[in-house]
Amino acid sequence: MEEQQQIENTIIEERYKKADGETAYRRYQKGKVLGKGGFAKCYEVTSIESKKVLAAKIIAKSTLKKGRTKAKLITEIKLHKSLHHQNIVQFEDVFEDNDNVYILLELCQNQTLNELLKRRRRITQIEVQCYLKQLIGALKYIHSHRVLHRDLKLGNLFINDKMELKLGDFGLATKLDYDGQRRHTICGTPNYIAPEILDERLGHSYQADIWSVGVIIYTLLIGKPPFETSDVKTTYNKISQCQFNFPDHIQISENARNLISRILILDPSKRLTLDEILAHPFMTSNPIPKTTHISQLLSPPTAAWLSQYSQASMLNSKQLQPELVSVKSTSQIPKMNNLFSTQLKMSQAERIKTLTEGINYLSEKQQTKTQQEQILENNEQQELSKENDVVYVIKCCDYQSKYGIGYVLSNHHSGVLFNDSTKIIQCNRLEFNYFDSCNQKSSHEFENYPQELNKKVTLLQKFTQYLGVDENNTVSNSQISTIFVDKFLKTRNALLLKLSNGVIQADFIDKTVIVISPNENILFVNEKGDKFSYNLEQIKDKDKIQRRYNYVQQLRGDCQ
Repeated sequence: MEEQQQIENTIIEERYKKADGETAYRRYQKGKVLGKGGFAKCYEVTSIESKKVLAAKIIAKSTLKKGRTKAKLITEIKLHKSLHHQNIVQFEDVFEDNDNVYILLELCQNQTLNELLKRRRRITQIEVQCYLKQLIGALKYIHSHRVLHRDLKLGNLFINDKMELKLGDFGLATKLDYDGQRRHTICGTPNYIAPEILDERLGHSYQADIWSVGVIIYTLLIGKPPFETSDVKTTYNKISQCQFNFPDHIQISENARNLISRILILDPSKRLTLDEILAHPFMTSNPIPKTTHISQLLSPPTAAWLSQYSQASMLNSKQLQPELVSVKSTSQIPKMNNLFSTQLKMSQAERIKTLTEGINYLSEKQQTKTQQEQILENNEQQELSKENDVVYVIKCCDYQSKYGIGYVLSNHHSGVLFNDSTKIIQCNRLEFNYFDSCNQKSSHEFENYPQELNKKVTLLQKFTQYLGVDENNTVSNSQISTIFVDKFLKTRNALLLKLSNGVIQADFIDKTVIVISPNENILFVNEKGDKFSYNLEQIKDKDKIQRRYNYVQQLRGDCQ
């Protein structure tokens, strides 16, 4: 009798109505405990009829006596049930009996990132990239449905048997009535909670989830959360002041540091968006696997596996090669259906190589077409502007995955725009200018400069050598340049450069280049490397140039 009762206690029975009104039952065999938290326990269950294995979140009705607790459960069920995405734990069913509420969910056999990190202590950058890409996919989906998760943490990021990441546990989630609305409830897990949630007067929105993403990235790479302390009050104080650092004894990439630092910012409006995270060099410097390998649940990736996703494999070369930072997603850029005369189909590696090829036409010893040649082409063409009236970039190499973007200007000065937004310009053989992130200038001699600039000076010299700057063409020692590349922006089909002299330059994937000066004079380089100068009036009947000009105008605000 006792044995029979024990068996019955392991059977969960769901009573439901068939279409014809007849009562029917689904039965589930309760298995091992998967976890406990809050008011719920989670078990592995198997459908007796279909043999399908699921996770059952069981909430005792005795814990739902308070109206607020019951309302939260109803919200969780309603929200989770409405969400369908490949990186969200699938909601299967919900039912109740006299004692419990049962929520049936997709079973993720490989536990969570929390257990993974406990086994591994830290995980590699390529693994973090893989998990992050999937997490952002899930967050973009729920945010598009005005849902905030508000409890993003390793323990809520599940891994299924295919090694796919699944976002789960919507117990603290909420749905906004409209974009721009802010919630004021203090909720979340201490180590991951955003500062604006702690200050309920401010209210919070989607950016609170993004803060938690930054904490997750840090935790996976470093091995512990950035604000973790021995007591919650101290942790909250550190979060409120955004007080964290990167341990000296743990090496992570500059891209990782930069990404984390641009997410963990007190002002929510200044944090990177989800699209900007995807476009950050941390996510674009190498191919990212769709999923990690099952062996990585227990041990680091093998060298053979890592080699498939190295930067060298993407570029098919171990040499320093032009590599372009992605800072704008395809969904945000203007439509380009008519930009090129033919559809350009090429791999990512081919795009990376091709985008900087057109710019090199500007450095070749070609003469701009004469006035007579252009008058034959267009009788209304006016006298050409001289190329040297304005300074622009004639050579470019982006190694932003590690350092920054190197370039040579038409005045033969070479420079580097570093990942931390500082700049350095080689004025001549003896001197250089350094600009901090606020563009405050300091001048130095190569034989006498502050020690903290040593690495950047070395990189300037390496970029200068790589780009083949001819020292015989460098300006005299008396000419000191204050012109530098201030910002740059990469889309799928163009690289935009903004110079400190107001020039906007765009280098397109078809190897055409357009340089727009502050007074709207235009230098255009076609696919063959031929150069033409125009003003705005003269390009109105030149469809190819006008389309490129219009495209740059749509994007230039994002390159400010």
